[in-house]
Amino acid sequence: MFENIVGLNKQKEILSKSIDSGNISHAYLFFGNTGIGKLKLAKEFAKKILKTDNLDNHPDFKIITKKEDKKDILVEQIRTELIDDVYIVPAAGERKVYIIDNAESLNIASQNTLLKTLEEPPRYITIILVSSNISAFLTTILSRVNQIPFEGITNDELKQYIYEKYSISFNDNMLEYINGSIGKAEDIINNNLQNKFEKVDELYVALNSMNTIESMKISQAIEFGNDDLLDYLEYILYKNNKFNCIKLVENAKKRLKFNGNYDIIIDSMLLRIIDSIKEA
Repeated sequence: MFENIVGLNKQKEILSKSIDSGNISHAYLFFGNTGIGKLKLAKEFAKKILKTDNLDNHPDFKIITKKEDKKDILVEQIRTELIDDVYIVPAAGERKVYIIDNAESLNIASQNTLLKTLEEPPRYITIILVSSNISAFLTTILSRVNQIPFEGITNDELKQYIYEKYSISFNDNMLEYINGSIGKAEDIINNNLQNKFEKVDELYVALNSMNTIESMKISQAIEFGNDDLLDYLEYILYKNNKFNCIKLVENAKKRLKFNGNYDIIIDSMLLRIIDSIKEA
């Protein structure tokens, strides 16, 4: 069961047992870092519950997420898309499934609105909250859901997945930085950032060698327009115990957000990093 999901063996085992035994809970909370497969597994679980291979337009399935023009998932949305619907019996089978994606976006009022349904659920519903931040939830919500923690897949599993699907290999630093997130790995690939990530590794070597000219040359090939590249530089510095240098990258990121001159900011950051390494 769940053969098309990479890794997440503990989570798949828990959900498979609940399906096989018919002991499916009225509510789950899938929580863990972004991009590690929580939503994908939630959808596959919904397919098993509803006994369908296609959730699109299924009358007993809904996915709820924050609207683009809103900061939170508001009470009105929860009432309209979930509360007003849960007491209508299933149209096609025995159960109904609701997934609330990015459920940390539920504000306090929305959580309290949802709470009554979690306290007195119809026997045929399953609500799956998918979140990257468990601390965003009221304790009353947490006490009424089955909590399933998610961790990233192993580096070996991620490396194999990337190679089999894309014929691409990530170096060890990149695998450690991605930390088991298939979503983050695919973002790097889909945005053609792999070569730039590898250039950041080269940049660190030049910086650590205090080679100013080579550092500037490599930096020009990177073009730090993507926050992930500066985050990755921070990770490399952290991994190599260059803690004072991390502050310099953070400062550069803040200045770039205020639309400072890109060349001046990045060149200054590199020079200050080299000075910091010299002083260490």
